[in-house]
Amino acid sequence: MIFKEKSDKIKTLINDDTFKDVIAQVMERQIAVFMDVHSTKDERDDAHDIVRALDKITSYMSSVIDDEKISKKRKRKK
Repeated sequence: MIFKEKSDKIKTLINDDTFKDVIAQVMERQIAVFMDVHSTKDERDDAHDIVRALDKITSYMSSVIDDEKISKKRKRKK
């Protein structure tokens, strides 16, 4: 049941408008750094790291949801 609880909480968070807005705004700011011809290498490196971290976070969240779906299907087959 741990999968279900965690998955449900993550689904709620992923579908939350404020969460979606925060992720989108952070991504937009990082993209702006890449587009700014005056940004330094360090600024671009930081922006890259942030984009990668956001991707890892959202990928993890999706994997938890997927794991719960797989677990549910396995239980149905038994």
